[in-house]
Amino acid sequence: MHFIFSVVALFLLSACAGGVTGSSQQNEPGEPYRMALEELISTDTALNENMEYISLDFDKGIPLKDSDKKSIEDYLHSKYNVKIYNLTYEELIEEGLSEQSENTLKGILLKIEKQEKQSDNNIAIEVSKYRANEGTLSAKITLTYEEGKWKVATHTPTRES
Repeated sequence: MHFIFSVVALFLLSACAGGVTGSSQQNEPGEPYRMALEELISTDTALNENMEYISLDFDKGIPLKDSDKKSIEDYLHSKYNVKIYNLTYEELIEEGLSEQSENTLKGILLKIEKQEKQSDNNIAIEVSKYRANEGTLSAKITLTYEEGKWKVATHTPTRES
């Protein structure tokens, strides 16, 4: 009887542990946003040349907790080795983080403008990247959750200059 109880307990413990670790990436709300930003950063890399910082401007309607935002900031800081700010365009200008011409930033401004959850496994995120009036782009990036991780399904440019 003790043996049967031990087997049942072991089975229940392993089932619970599998449920906790099996979908951890899908349960991290910041992951698709990080991937959408990374996808946009890798587009038109000339805008990234000699950037001194990355500033993240999250729309107030985006459902990200502070811990998710911090995770995105930490990732970008470690990958690009630049200072990360949470400033709008106007705040960057006020802080003197632009070239002599106020239309050109010393870094890039990334904005998550809108998101649309299409299902538990699909999300569309609109993001933009600004460096100067003649150096800006935006895209609608659709991500899908497959095989235990988020993947970029489509990248549709919506504006380039």
